[in-house]
Amino acid sequence: MLTGCWDRLEIEDRAVVLAIAIDEAKPHEANESSNATQILKDPNSKKGLIRITVQIAVPGRIPLGTGGTGGVPAGQKPVWVLSSVGSTINDSLMNLQQQLADRLFFGHLRVIVVSEAMARKGIENEKDFFRRQPQVRRTVWMVVSKGKASDIMRATPQLERVPTLYLVAALDHAKEMGKLPNNFLGVFYSASSAKGQEGSLPYLDLKKESNVEIAGLAYFKGDKMEGITTPLQIGHFMAMKQINPGGYSVITHIPGSETSVIFQSTHRKAKITTEIINGKIHAKVVSQIEGDLREKSNENLTLTKETIKKLEQSIEKDGKIGFEKLIRQTQKDGCDIFGFGEEVRAFHPSYWNKEIKTKQKWEEMYQEMSVEVSLRINMRRIGTKTK
Repeated sequence: MLTGCWDRLEIEDRAVVLAIAIDEAKPHEANESSNATQILKDPNSKKGLIRITVQIAVPGRIPLGTGGTGGVPAGQKPVWVLSSVGSTINDSLMNLQQQLADRLFFGHLRVIVVSEAMARKGIENEKDFFRRQPQVRRTVWMVVSKGKASDIMRATPQLERVPTLYLVAALDHAKEMGKLPNNFLGVFYSASSAKGQEGSLPYLDLKKESNVEIAGLAYFKGDKMEGITTPLQIGHFMAMKQINPGGYSVITHIPGSETSVIFQSTHRKAKITTEIINGKIHAKVVSQIEGDLREKSNENLTLTKETIKKLEQSIEKDGKIGFEKLIRQTQKDGCDIFGFGEEVRAFHPSYWNKEIKTKQKWEEMYQEMSVEVSLRINMRRIGTKTK
């Protein structure tokens, strides 16, 4: 009746992987690997080699407290960074296992970093592996790095003793502040699998001080990365998708003066509708953004109701241009990250089943469809005084 502990695996006997980085590898780097599999030696393989870099938690060195060293001797790192080369992600991990005494464990994996070069080449094999791996959670962050993904694994941020936890905190806090959509691994799987939508991932840039900048969104067509947005376009995307809270700011001039002001969004409302006009798809995006006036360059200028109204109209005009630019950019690449196709599937199923049917056909139609954008700005707070 009692199973007992006959199949237990002590935590000290596990190699706990906290983060994985995936990069391209040169052919001559194959000699660095242990060659645990024969796939690595396959001369007919059309896909190049890949290098994985992992952060493995060292038992007893992970700090448990907020102050001091948490019992960790000075000079000893809480993680162990290792790398291996292989033909596929599974091949690379098997070669890495040859270098370790303990079994690799992915139950505490928090971040998967893919280099831009690898993402543009295609991550079909990597995505499929992590999707089938039962230990990998769907709440893992998957990101694209501007340079080598391995550089992020070896970064040493000053605000956190465990590099992976700093990276996770940066992404989680950006999401809480309205700077980033909640595009973790499970969301990316769902968007990539949908017939009328494409997936997107955070695009990171590692700076000199080991700090990480959220440089935009990397959007995909199937399993291949097609383009990158700017940081401000993340706000445009979130405004059209009604992802709250608001967090991005814009600086603009008050019409008729040289005074500049900063407007920060706090709340977003949006609705996407589609209709069939003369056999063609027409989409309409209605967005409403509420926010605060955070700063003005001239304290002597009085903000009247008329001035605020003109300022709202100016921001609406510039914001509409930004929204339309982002839509045209994704249309040019054939990447519907907004989910217009899913709206067509949901509300016009007969048209979809007759005219579109497949994801490839929708990529072609998305490039030609017309989109109308309507934006409204409401300023709720302008400060304790207006002059």
